Formats: sequence, C-alpha cells, structure tokens
Amino acid sequence: MKEYYKIGEISSLYNIGTDSLRYYEELGILKPQRDSNGYRMYSINDIRTLNILRELRSIGFSMKDIKEHLTDFDLAKTTELFRDAIKTIDKNQAQLSALKAQLSERIDEIEKHTSILSQCGKINLIDLPERRILRLSENVIRDDDLDFVIKKLQAEYEDQLYIIGNGDIGATIPIHWLREGTYGHFDSAFYIVSDDEEYDALLPAGQYMTMTVRGSYRQMADRWKELLDYADAHFMTVKSDGIEIYIIDNHDTSNEEEYITQLQICAESACKKTAP
Repeated sequence: MKEYYKIGEISSLYNIGTDSLRYYEELGILKPQRDSNGYRMYSINDIRTLNILRELRSIGFSMKDIKEHLTDFDLAKTTELFRDAIKTIDKNQAQLSALKAQLSERIDEIEKHTSILSQCGKINLIDLPERRILRLSENVIRDDDLDFVIKKLQAEYEDQLYIIGNGDIGATIPIHWLREGTYGHFDSAFYIVSDDEEYDALLPAGQYMTMTVRGSYRQMADRWKELLDYADAHFMTVKSDGIEIYIIDNHDTSNEEEYITQLQICAESACKKTAP
C-alpha cells in the first residue's frame, strides 16, 4: 500500500471534485503535503479524516461542526455528537411527518372539490363554526399585492403556514366595497388554523351564504353581486364582510380554468336550506 496519494487519485476514489478537496484543505481539515514538484500528496491520515468527514456530511453535519469535531475528539465527544444528530433527525422526521399529513389532506381536498364541480355556481346556506385565523390586515389589490401579503403572513408564521398544498388561505372584502361594486380590493389576507395552533383573530360562527366558483377571478364581481342580490331578495341581513377561500389557486395550477374559490358571507335568515 502506498504511503501517499495524489489529488487526482483521491478525487477518483471518492468521486468528488478536486475543488472540494482544496476547500477542505482551506478549512484546515485536510493537510496534504507537497512533493518536490509542488503537487499535493495525501497521507493515510488524510484518507482517514476524509472518511470521517464524508460520513458526518452524509448524516447532515455542517462543515463547521465537522471541523470542530475533527480538531480534538474522543469516544465521549463522538457519542455526544451522535446523540445531537439523533435529536436533529427526530425533529426533522416530525416536521416531515406533519408535512406529509398536510399534503395528503390537501390531495383529498383537491380530489373532493374537483369531483363535485356540478355544485359550482350554486348558492347554499350552511352553518359554519367559529374559525381561528392568523390575519394580516392590509389594503391590497388581488393581482398586484395579494400573493405578496400572503407571503408576508407566511414569513411571520413560517413554522405554521405552508403556501403550497394549503387550501385554508383566504382574504376578506369589506361589505360596503362589494355593495359599491369595488371588487379586487381586500382589507386582509388570512390563514385558517387548527384548534391547537396560534391565532390572532376569528371568523364568527353563523349561517353563511356560500358559492363555490370555478375558473378565473375575472368573474368574481358578478358572482358576489349574485350573492348580495340573493340576500336582498330573501330579506336576509348581511352580518359580515365578504370572505374568499382559495381552495385551488395559482399555487396549485397555472390554468385559471382550474381555480376553485369559495365565496362566503354571514347572513341572518330564518330559512336554512339549500337555495334553489
């Protein structure tokens, strides 16, 4: 067995670039000698160090942690390092399990709503429970600002809110704007959370007029007018601002005809049945 190996041999053996080997040298982790021609020569000790480095990198340790560990380590320090790694792995597994569950629920939700497209465009009266939300109050215009506001909401609650795979994101529209026909402006974006999550506002319980709309947002002004005309025709008292829930939107598809949005507005009525 040779005592020293050239950089090309090490690069080929480990299937890593020579730039990576030079980087490890810059960090002080590998310490190759130079031959008479100035070529790097790696010793058996460098190979041992590289073996440990590659193993620790595969587990997920940072180069900073690896350098600190390789500077001075014994069995106790190695055991402590691995215990810390297990804690990190457990945390990552929990996060991935939660994300997997959320995405599975999202698939079920998408399939559910795309399987009942015949219900789109119909007005229904339904009782909805109180809903907890994270709310970001902003005066926004949908096409220009709404995605940005939702991103700000996600940044503030990044541990709770995923945009992709989420059908619980919505926005509110003051009722007087809808009455005036001023559609496209919103006063807040929100995210509906579960009972065990942090929240800062509520959507009240009550009887809601709802309409599920498929397709482009360009039709929403007309759909809101239908809802308000229905309320007026049936002597219903509107008790809330307009609510839009983005069940399927541009985070799920680039085809506007596949968008599904539910319009909701709390309205008091003695009649609680599906509208004709």
